[in-house]
Amino acid sequence: MHPIRHGDTPLSRQYREILLNAKGLATAEVSVAISERAATLRADYTLRTPDALQLATALEAGATTFLTNDAHLPSPPGLRVLVLDRLA
Repeated sequence: MHPIRHGDTPLSRQYREILLNAKGLATAEVSVAISERAATLRADYTLRTPDALQLATALEAGATTFLTNDAHLPSPPGLRVLVLDRLA
């Protein structure tokens, strides 16, 4: 865990490669629309910025389901939040 913090450059590169080039995984730039929606989600649900940005990105991309390990994330209207541990 925490490859940059621990100076593990090879592992850091592996993570970057997965996030930017894995089949079936898309990244999105933070647009004005995503930023504004994230700000609203932060205000409505008292979310941390990274969580709000991820949920806003999913909503702006038209996702209907959001898969996470965070059992505390809310399900804003239009987005069903599924927690991995609860699926097993």
